[in-house]
Order: sequence, then C-alpha cells, then structure tokens
Amino acid sequence: MITANQYSVADVLGDDFVHEIPPYQRPYAWTDEQALQLFEDLRDAMQAGSEEPYFLGSVVLVRPQGQKVGQVVDGQQRLTTLTILAAVLRDAATDPQERDALGSAVYIEPNPYKDQIEAVRLLAHTEDRVFFREAIQFPGATAKSTPPHEPKTEAQQLMWANAEKLRESVFGLGAQERQAFVKFFLRKSVLVVVATESRSAALRIFRVLNDRGLDLSNADVIKADLLGKLEGGEIAHQAARWREFETDLGRLAFETLLENLRFVREESKNRRTLSEAYEERFRNASASDVRTFLDKELAPAKKWISEILDGDGEEFPVELRRKWIEALSGLRLLPNRDWLPVTLAAASRFGASERLVSVTTKLEGLAWIMQLGRRYDTQRLNRYADILRALRTADPELDAKLASTLDENEDASAALTGPLYSRFPVRVVRAILERLDRLLAEQPVLWDGQKSVEHILPQNPEAGEWSQFDAASRGALTDTLGNLVLLTSRKNSSASNAPFAEKKKIYAGQGHTAAGKKRATYASAQELIALTDWTPATYSERHQRHVSLLASHWGISLPVQNPTQNAAYAIAPRMIEQKTA
Repeated sequence: MITANQYSVADVLGDDFVHEIPPYQRPYAWTDEQALQLFEDLRDAMQAGSEEPYFLGSVVLVRPQGQKVGQVVDGQQRLTTLTILAAVLRDAATDPQERDALGSAVYIEPNPYKDQIEAVRLLAHTEDRVFFREAIQFPGATAKSTPPHEPKTEAQQLMWANAEKLRESVFGLGAQERQAFVKFFLRKSVLVVVATESRSAALRIFRVLNDRGLDLSNADVIKADLLGKLEGGEIAHQAARWREFETDLGRLAFETLLENLRFVREESKNRRTLSEAYEERFRNASASDVRTFLDKELAPAKKWISEILDGDGEEFPVELRRKWIEALSGLRLLPNRDWLPVTLAAASRFGASERLVSVTTKLEGLAWIMQLGRRYDTQRLNRYADILRALRTADPELDAKLASTLDENEDASAALTGPLYSRFPVRVVRAILERLDRLLAEQPVLWDGQKSVEHILPQNPEAGEWSQFDAASRGALTDTLGNLVLLTSRKNSSASNAPFAEKKKIYAGQGHTAAGKKRATYASAQELIALTDWTPATYSERHQRHVSLLASHWGISLPVQNPTQNAAYAIAPRMIEQKTA
C-alpha cells in the first residue's frame, strides 16, 4: 500500500516520524549555496504573505504500517538541511517557547520523570551519525565556533559548513523577523511524504521522481535498486564499497563506468535511461547475482577505468608501460570517449600484457581514422560493437576488426594530407597537433594552460611579406598540417601575422613581449627555430614528414606521392620552377 500526505515541517520532524538514512544512500552532498538558497526561498515565501502553504518538495519512505521509523529512499538532502536549519534557529532562539518548538524538531533530551529517552528526528548516514548528533542535533551545538571533533568525511564537512552559513543568515534577521520566520518554517512550510511498506515500490517511486529531473543520478537509482536485493550487514558493506568507487572516480566518471559496462554487455547504443537498462538486467536477479556483478564485474572495471582515464601504467612491466601510456594518450586526445568500452573489455580480457598494448595501439589508430573520416557516432558505436564481439572470439578475428576498411583509410588519408584547419573544429586540429608533438618529442610536454593553433604562413599575411608564396600556393597549403604549429595562446597572439624571422625569435624566446620571451614548449615549434626561412621547399618537407609520422603511427596507408594528385605536395616544385624561370 502506498500513501501520500501533506505535512508541515513541524509534523515531518515531529513525534509521528523518525527518519533513517539507509546505508545504500549516497552521503549528504548539499553545499552552502544550496542550503542558503533553501533559506532565501523560505524567507521570500514568508515575505510574500500568501495564505497558501509553501511547498518544499517530497520525501519517499519505506515505512511498514504502524512503525515510526522510516527509511528515506528520496529526500535525504532536503531533510538533513531542514534539520540543520532547525538546529541553527533553535540555538539562536531567545524565547523559551520558540526554543522548545524548534528543539523538539531536532533532538529529544532524556527525561526520567516523563519516562522519555534520548531521541533524534533524523538518523544520519551510519558513518556520519555520531558527528551529526554531536555537531548539529545536540542543544547549543551549532552556536559553537568549532565542531566537537574534526569532520572525517566530506559529508561531515558540508554539514558543519552549512550550519555556519545558515547561522550567519539567521543572525542577520532581527528578533521579530526571526520569530516570524520560525512560525512560517514550522507551520506554513510543507512536504508531501510518500510512504510504502515495500522497498521495491519505494524504488519505483524513486525512479519516477528521478526521471522528473530531481537531484538524483542514474547511479543513485541503480545503487538503490541493486543493494535493495541484499540483506543485513551486507548492504552496509557493499554501500561503503560503492561510495568508495564513486569517490575515487568522481560521480560523473563513475556513471560513465556504469554506461561502459552496459555497452560492453549489450554491444549497442542505449535507447533507454541507464537506470532502466540496469533495472531490466537485474529485475529478477538474486542477491548472488548482484554480489557477482559487484565483485567480479564492477570492482575490476573500476580499477581498469582509473588506469585508462589517468594514463597510469603501474600494473605493466616497465618495458610495456611506456607503450601503454602512449596509446592511451592518443585515445584520450580524441573529442569523444566511444572507444572506452572496447579498451575496458580488452583490459578485462588480456590484463597488463603485451597483447593489451597491441590491441590498444591498434584501437587508437582506428579511432583516429574514424575521426579523420568524420564517421558519426552511430557508425563508430557499431564498429566498436563488432570489436567487442570479436574480443570474445579468436585473436585473428579481433585483429581484422581493428583494421580500417579501404573507404575509412582513403577518407582519413585525404583529410590528413589536406586542409585540416578548415575541415575540422579547432579543438580537433589542436588534438592532432598534440598527438604529433608526442611523437616528435623525446620527452612529451604536459601543458595544462590554454593551447592554440598557429599558422606559420599567416591566413592573412601583411602586404609585402611572404612574397615567396603566391595566392594559389597560400590557398593550397595555409590550412594543412605542414603549416600548423602548436603554441600557448599568449605566444600565438604574440606571433600573429609577424614575418617568419620575427616568429622564429618568438618561438626561441627572443621576442619583445613577456610571452615572446619564453621559449616555445612544443617540439613542432622548436624545430622551426633552426630554419633559415619558411619557403615552399621547407614547408613541403615538413608537411610530408609530419603526415608520414602520424599516418605510420595510426596505420593509414598514404597514396604514392604524385605531385599532380596533391596540391600541398605540388607547391614546392612549382614554386621552385617559377623562381628559376
């Protein structure tokens, strides 16, 4: 049976309810911005003077009929913040009745004369429960300058930080406004409490609320659904592991991991929400099925995705580590992460081995070939699904699936040798140049600042400069790989349309501006310093060398260099002929 009733804050935090945060819930996560927004919303509603109650949202509980304690399936963040606000108002109260009304909404002191035992209205997360009781719920706790002991978790830090911020706001009210606010907060502010005796029914409601855009992630819904199939102490154990995984990766990356595991299993684009996909998979699962997924699938995948996203090779022998890191660096430069499920599946199958390095290197080449050939996401995902199926079969079939088709190779070759800058977004060109730089440099550059793509021969050269290139030549080569170089943004703006002699000084750290006095970081810029001038011949040599280097690494077969077939290659001979004539 499901019930839904409207209650005031005083009733929700009153004698008829005790709210317990179950272990499978994520920890408290509201920041001071969200806590202060709640306070300001309440204050604005009070000042508006409407006779209608102010709706604070909903709470979903699993509460067997006749029991006072309900497990909070949805509404933890709001209930916890309302409790913190009530505690702050209580500790700021000057009127005894005001203090008693607020105090009963937070903490019940033991009284042997009333046969009354100590109680709280909200039982926080197990690992945060003692801190919350002592730092927030105990009378006078929020009036202190420091908590009773140092916060040990992020949730505890947020609880105390929110109490401090709310205390500042409450003390900004005059006595009369504060007391009016207390009355409005307790009696005119309401929540809808949805209660059910069935955990599965509560999770269905939770899922529906999530789909309506409340502050719940797919990972929250999946966790609640999976851990709801476990019993007793195992729930707390697996919930703690889940939180550890989520904390180590970050919430977004953890949800990405869940999506990648789904793709590896289903080998297709997800046309449902992620939570629906997992709900369908585990609808009839036993506790043993859930345990197997958590121990044998999720935990190993979490370890591997950490290595993949961080570019870490600590699991590998020294002689393989550099090759693994290099292949990952190329994959991570791509503007999409469609390659992740294949890398994850290959790592799970082959472990830290030479075979994994080989597969990842080939995968990098294929991924970049599809990027250069402008294959859209469905084409890429179908290609990766084929590779996933091959991963479950003999190795020769896997190698065949990792090889590019004739059409893919031709499209990638044409893109790499042609006008890259005008064909692709700047972020893609920048990534190509970063990949090139790693291949050129003995020690790859790690630069966290803003990177920029510079044209050596400018797109719009100053009149009288760069006379060795005619208009037709400039149109053919300006946007091609050989005429592009990677710089920091400030050094790029410093070089701008300057003549090559001046650009060289800036690359060498001999320019006039502050940015120009720093030597260029990237190998593709440093190699230009040794050139006497930028001519069609030097361009052509550099272009062919850079194209060949990337093509060789990515497994792209280039056509025989026939000057009549490629304008960029043709420039040097034609310009030399003109000068001779």
